Amino acid sequence: MLFAECSSWFLPQDPTVPDQSAKYYHLTHDELIQLLLQREKELSKKEEHIHELENYIDQLLVRIMEQSPTLLQIPLGESKTK
Repeated sequence: MLFAECSSWFLPQDPTVPDQSAKYYHLTHDELIQLLLQREKELSKKEEHIHELENYIDQLLVRIMEQSPTLLQIPLGESKTK
């Protein structure tokens, strides 16, 4: 592979788009690893929260279907856009 091909992976294609990696240039390798681990932890927490919300919505739908399924029915003849 040519150097020009490899370097294009790291250089922004559009000069009007700011280089997003520039804010990390001053960090050491260890600081970058710490930042990465912190971001992974944050992402894991968000994914766990999303999973909890999905379970909550599932439980709500089950309760609605058991107690009042007519709430989920769409009346015939009603337009799809309002």
